[in-house]
Amino acid sequence: MNWFPLKGSVSNFSLSVMLLGGILLSDFSNAKSLRVTQNANGPTGLVMMPTARMFDEGEWSIQFSGDHPYTRYVVTAQPLPWLQALFKYTDIATKPYGPASFSGSQTYKDKSTDIKVRLVKETYFLPEVSLGINDIGGTGLFSGEYLTASKQIKNMDFTLGMGWGYLGKREHLKNPFTYLSSFFDSRASLTGNAGNLTKFKPFSGKGVSLFGGAEYHFDSLPLVAKVEYDANNYRNEPAGGDLKQDIPINFDVVYSPSKHVDLHAGVVRGNTLMLGLSLRTNLTSKGPEKYFDPKPVEVNDSTVYKSTRDWKDVANEISLSSGYAVESIEKGDGSVIVSGQPKAFQDSAMGIGRVARVLVNQEELEDVNSIVVSDTAFGQEVVAVKLDKATFEKAANLEIDQSEILEKTEFLPGSEKQNSDSVKSMLFDSKQHRFNYQILPFFAASYGGPDSFVLYQLGLSLDTNYFLNKNRWASGSVQLGLADNYNLYKVDGYSKLPPVRTYIKDYLKTSKLRIQNLQFNDFEKLGDNWFAIGYAGYLESMYAGVGAEVMYRPLGNWAVGLDLNHVKQRDFDQRFGLRDYSVTTGHLTGYYENKDDILFKVSAGRYLAKDVGVTIDFSRKFRSGARLGFWATKTNVSAEDFGEGSFDKGFYMTFPMNLFTFKSTRDTANFRWQFLTRDGGQKLVKKYELYDMTDTRSLKFMKNSFDHVLR
Repeated sequence: MNWFPLKGSVSNFSLSVMLLGGILLSDFSNAKSLRVTQNANGPTGLVMMPTARMFDEGEWSIQFSGDHPYTRYVVTAQPLPWLQALFKYTDIATKPYGPASFSGSQTYKDKSTDIKVRLVKETYFLPEVSLGINDIGGTGLFSGEYLTASKQIKNMDFTLGMGWGYLGKREHLKNPFTYLSSFFDSRASLTGNAGNLTKFKPFSGKGVSLFGGAEYHFDSLPLVAKVEYDANNYRNEPAGGDLKQDIPINFDVVYSPSKHVDLHAGVVRGNTLMLGLSLRTNLTSKGPEKYFDPKPVEVNDSTVYKSTRDWKDVANEISLSSGYAVESIEKGDGSVIVSGQPKAFQDSAMGIGRVARVLVNQEELEDVNSIVVSDTAFGQEVVAVKLDKATFEKAANLEIDQSEILEKTEFLPGSEKQNSDSVKSMLFDSKQHRFNYQILPFFAASYGGPDSFVLYQLGLSLDTNYFLNKNRWASGSVQLGLADNYNLYKVDGYSKLPPVRTYIKDYLKTSKLRIQNLQFNDFEKLGDNWFAIGYAGYLESMYAGVGAEVMYRPLGNWAVGLDLNHVKQRDFDQRFGLRDYSVTTGHLTGYYENKDDILFKVSAGRYLAKDVGVTIDFSRKFRSGARLGFWATKTNVSAEDFGEGSFDKGFYMTFPMNLFTFKSTRDTANFRWQFLTRDGGQKLVKKYELYDMTDTRSLKFMKNSFDHVLR
């Protein structure tokens, strides 16, 4: 990608006068909240420099930007109001990936991870203050830190900051941290040691630089104009040598034709065009209006509803209205119990309320006091929600406030049907569909490798299930590759461990028709709070064997699970053959979800390469069903034996399809980005995880959704 040079100069003194004049001519009243945009490097900012600003909570973006010789591909996420994180590839047009025999003509792709933390939220008098660290655990080519403050004054947003490392090359001032310790006197070079945190020395170096700037937001146009003083002198650049800088002033104009799109055009270093595109969405969003959702059933005393009906018809009405796949309807001692699996609404209470709407209209249930909706997974009860029928009916008829529904609702680890004496009659029992299947397109890709920036395959996947009964079934998945560029895949990852994952090239290239999964499963509920699953067969694309998992998960925000598996490596063609390598692997895992909806997972155990260690995983779940997460694994393998990257790490995202559809669905798309594929710290990729299968036992999301129980 070529960016043509521009010529010109601007007086630094004149710019300073302009900025100061803007401040003096403004008062300190903020008429409105201004749209926050990104800089060319990915974080929220000015042109090249960061600001203290944060996106709205749940914001997620993909950005492409370029100013020769750099082109950047950035994923930015705002999992918490005070935390911003991004992962970035920087293409350096003047630097080859490696020797020609290694990478052909591909240019160098630098991987980096940046974070920004808000320290102070803006008030009437105080600016917003944030601290950021760039290129954590990467090669260090662009490593730098900053402390920055931003203040809005009407349509203007002013920023002043201090930078270290790559953001501190001008060294206007002596590094204040050097007065505290000689540790900060010099920065360590991480080049060639990607992922090595032992040499990570943030806020070090003999000097720091000051930077600042302003942006103006137009009232009548979706336009933002930015100007900044650049802290970088562009000497000794990762691109090789110095980059010419005519002036340290950068300009940018951002045009936003919609809330999801930002277009950037600017001039950096006084001589180079910068262009950028940001695509944004917010994971807290419910997506577009659900025009194709059925309307909720009205609650009234009409005999049209109260007349005696066939219970198969009632079950069908519940399924159509609430999205529950109804398995049974039972009449107990003063209650009616509906068992089924929710399929439609992300807000669980919305589906539960629609079940209740249908049932309160049934004449045969006039003597019933409570309605129990039992959420199931593969035939086993996960959680039961017991509504007071009279309270629900009054709230649905607007006689009382709907908040009283939640006050009278009970959440139970098991419904009354577990006590056979309490069940008087079976009103409806579904006939099990023993076999189901679906054919779907699939797209698989890896990014940033030396062979090609993107290695991909596009094809079709046949996914099947055959049920022996409600909780025992066989599952299978066969993939047919239709198009790929795996012929470019030549370079294997290096490590001194058994090649448990770095044979990936051979698995991808050997066959276009592959059995991804073929296994038998048995899911059991051992008690109110105990669950277990056993499985055997071809468990994932690279391993076959047997295993089991058991979990203790009371209603609430924590759980403990243990899995144990004995597996053998599969043949490269992913048919039925096996290789010689085998291993017993398993982990003890603790789960805890805090009040901010952050799930902490800690796993300790043995991995596929027979190394032993710990995986730490934390993720943020949003009410929409979206999840953003990061994991890191450290085992008893040295960084030298592990190979490039030093330890295993990556991030993942779960996107609810609700964000893109006009009909409610609980379906999701999963995206996992592993920084490098190596052999250390690798787990078995299981098709079924008990924590995911029992996710409705996390009651916070269930209770929070009761503001939609009457929708």
